[in-house]
Amino acid sequence: MPRNKYPEQTVEKILNAAAALFAEKGYAHTTLQDIIDATGLSKGAVYHHFQSKEEIAARVGDRLGTQVTGELARIRDDAALTGLQKLQAVFAVCLVPQRQQTLQRALPRLWDDPQFLSIELHDLLEKTIPVYLEPMVRQGTADGSIHTPDPSALCEALFLLADLWLNPQTRPTTPARQRARCAVFQQLTQALGLDLLTDEQSEELAALCEAE
Repeated sequence: MPRNKYPEQTVEKILNAAAALFAEKGYAHTTLQDIIDATGLSKGAVYHHFQSKEEIAARVGDRLGTQVTGELARIRDDAALTGLQKLQAVFAVCLVPQRQQTLQRALPRLWDDPQFLSIELHDLLEKTIPVYLEPMVRQGTADGSIHTPDPSALCEALFLLADLWLNPQTRPTTPARQRARCAVFQQLTQALGLDLLTDEQSEELAALCEAE
């Protein structure tokens, strides 16, 4: 059997096919056989690179995450913004309805998949927060827009709460319960002097629940 001279292209072909199917049918309604059929590759060729739909979804998620981290880096390095304004910009970027809808369709619910939940938690604590988000909070304490005795702890608390509790992609809920979560998040963050979640963004998160 001849060796594949261009394995990177094969991997991209598989990921592109999977991403398109997830967007069209949703993760839950896409089978591994659907992905194999869409690529036009043999089952063996696909299994050579990926052993499961979950493994493919993890790589699709990595690609989506790379787009987000690029935007986070841009916000982090924007000299015209205060630390608080940077955090507000992060929420605006991450809660864009189309992005949330894409994630909702393309990835399994974290609550239902311990493997994905573990990956998300690790990446958040070991990569996203220390590299992109904590510098924004530290800047905020320096420029006076954020007040906290421990920027690292505040940043972890904020984004663990936002990513793993506030986000309906993690733990699906009803529109009414989502609005209640958003109201509590606003109450907590505003008490800290951090106006991060707007009423419009709250309604957009509730609308994601209505689309279930």
